[in-house]
Amino acid sequence: MLFERSRTRTLALLSAGAAVALLLTAAWWARWPHPAHDPTGARAPSGAPTAQLQRLLHDAEQLLLRSCMRGAGFDYHLVPSASLTDDRSFPYVLDDPVRAREQGYGRDMWRDLRELARRDPNRRYFQSLPAPRRAQALVAANGPSPDGLRATLPTGGVVRRSDRGCVSAAQRRLYGDVSAWFQLSNTVRALDSLRRARVMADPRYTRGVTAWAQCMRRAGHPYDTPGQARAAALSTTDPMPRGQETALALAEARCATRTGLAGLARRLDDHHGSALRRQYRRDIDRKVRLQNQALPRARAVVAALGER
Repeated sequence: MLFERSRTRTLALLSAGAAVALLLTAAWWARWPHPAHDPTGARAPSGAPTAQLQRLLHDAEQLLLRSCMRGAGFDYHLVPSASLTDDRSFPYVLDDPVRAREQGYGRDMWRDLRELARRDPNRRYFQSLPAPRRAQALVAANGPSPDGLRATLPTGGVVRRSDRGCVSAAQRRLYGDVSAWFQLSNTVRALDSLRRARVMADPRYTRGVTAWAQCMRRAGHPYDTPGQARAAALSTTDPMPRGQETALALAEARCATRTGLAGLARRLDDHHGSALRRQYRRDIDRKVRLQNQALPRARAVVAALGER
């Protein structure tokens, strides 16, 4: 996704923006998974808001979004910060035999997430609207077109969003300079995927995966990469029996340990993560500064709108 630069990507982001406004839980699922040892993908910079304060910012934005959507004549159900739970599976290869034996590839988790998304009150409300009202709701949430805000990603791609609509209004109220927030938040968010891409492109990781694949073949599982094994296990067109899924996950984790791929992936993740943090330190620090400056406004919003 981060490497697409076409106008199609820009138009797709308008729909993604709609998901943020009206189907927010589904939008956040797309951020999974994150590394088990470091869920954010980067060490917290000095002065960064704690998890509790980040929840405050989230709650304030949700309240502002609800107030704005109600003012436009639409319902909006607050999405609790608990919905932003991250998956604790390591993205490069399963490396915990105990968890692999207990949970396999997490098929039950994904099933529960799909059910939660299906029951999401914002999704259901949006789908219940007649087509003309649905279009009006999208405009109210996201503005009339993806124009006004522009962010250049670390990969070179460009994302755009309207500077009008309730999403932008809520962020403007909290962060003041919504253009700066849009650029910085997209830049920092993209570093997570960029770090993983750099790890997987690293020749040391490629050699480690080759050794892992040889171990897997000896165990009777002819997969060239952990991604192939995961795709086979979680296929919706050709479901793998639970016992077979568990056996595959356990073999993957054991081979990751025996070949050293698990430790190598962690070291490379730290290496490339540190390099990106150094490279984008200015952007990371500016984002933190905007968040900290927004905290008093967030407290005021929660105090004023939290009980309504």
